[in-house]
Amino acid sequence: MARRHFLSPLLFAALSLGSAPALATYSIVACDREGNCGAAVATHNLAVGATVIHAGARVGALATQFETHLAHGPKGLALLRTGLAPQAALQRLLDEDDGFDGGGIDERQIGLVDARGRAATYTGAAAAASGWAGGFAGEGFAVQGNGLASAAVLDAMASAYREGAGPLPQRLMAALRAGQRQGGQRIGAMSAALRVATVEGGFQDIDLRVDGAADPVADLQRLTDQFQAHQAMLRAERAARRGDLAQARAATSEALRLSHQWDRIWRRAARLAMQAGDAERARDHLAVFVSANPVWAGRELDDPLYAPLHGDPVFEQWRAAAQMESSLIAPSPSP
Repeated sequence: MARRHFLSPLLFAALSLGSAPALATYSIVACDREGNCGAAVATHNLAVGATVIHAGARVGALATQFETHLAHGPKGLALLRTGLAPQAALQRLLDEDDGFDGGGIDERQIGLVDARGRAATYTGAAAAASGWAGGFAGEGFAVQGNGLASAAVLDAMASAYREGAGPLPQRLMAALRAGQRQGGQRIGAMSAALRVATVEGGFQDIDLRVDGAADPVADLQRLTDQFQAHQAMLRAERAARRGDLAQARAATSEALRLSHQWDRIWRRAARLAMQAGDAERARDHLAVFVSANPVWAGRELDDPLYAPLHGDPVFEQWRAAAQMESSLIAPSPSP
């Protein structure tokens, strides 16, 4: 029998801070052929990324939703790590479910995939009764959701993932956006998250979360783009250090395209152009940086790196304006 289909606002808010049910949720878990594994999710609840999705490189990925069981993520990955197939691992999770948070297997919805491309998904009876709910397991991925506008949400997600190009994070986000375009959750959205465990590890891994927003999928896409912008800027700087200026310019262009006007990316692009002796290109990049963050620009433009631009009317106008901006916000001297 389903629990908590109707919650008072105060009770809902209190539960959201703990292990509240992720009602009205859709997710995708997937692994690519290189062994990168990840998941993307959106829900009408706070901070979905904190508890619902889990991933391990060369292992697999898992989503636990509707009535999230906090142990299912780590335990499911541990089972996959032993070589157990997703369907068998899923059955173990269900067989050994201890009724966490007062729930049971009827209230669980789980999707999991392993690095070999095998996948499984499960929707308990109570979860299945929450509006439209269900799941689909394909080669290398699984999609699942509850409280959805219709079955078209998951159909669109599966198609977008299968037909997607580019690296795993890009395909996961394409699936999440496709689900949203088909109506997503019937009651609206509040948070979204993307997690990718890469074979490289370290700063290549992704753990991005929008914990509460009016349009969390759009916000998550912006954060994902900016993560990729940062990675592209690192490639540009490495290419410049080895003297490959053509590759450096190409990677810089990609970083700027994905930056969403992130001031830090435009600053680094300007500095890289100056180091390459391209003062005109640097000035173009500085124009965006100065507009985005005039206070930081007040310090940046005084760097000796920009000496070749001294005397340029536009550059000098920026410096004067930045100095004035800095003086307006400078702290008053102590009495």
